[in-house]
Amino acid sequence: MNRYVFYNNTDGDIYWVKTVREEKAQSLCSVNRGMNMSYVLESELNGNILDRMTDELDLSTTPFTVRKAGNKGTPTPSAEAKALRNTKLTECDWTQGEDSPLSDAKKLEWQTYRQALRDFDYNSITTNVGIVWPTKPN
Repeated sequence: MNRYVFYNNTDGDIYWVKTVREEKAQSLCSVNRGMNMSYVLESELNGNILDRMTDELDLSTTPFTVRKAGNKGTPTPSAEAKALRNTKLTECDWTQGEDSPLSDAKKLEWQTYRQALRDFDYNSITTNVGIVWPTKPN
């Protein structure tokens, strides 16, 4: 088994660094074709991967050079707001199921709340201080 770096072969974004057999590396790339995924032995790189969240590969060099990816590991306020919004939606998924114990009127309240979350403009968020979220039903 070897340590492989799985990366986007168009922009150098690192997806994973895994220790697997080469057959498994090939399989992962073929299953994830839509992600433009390729792999390379970490030992063949010009530099070590310290943190896949802040490193990427410079595909213009041979061998590929490991470089810092700017703010890749630091989510923007709008990305954090979107993640929180998605969490709020996931937490109330149960309210919409056929087997939900809620009355039709309560389901409608939750539907309205969920739609307000979906309509929330998280892209305009510049700071996560003072966000006013839709009111959750009782």
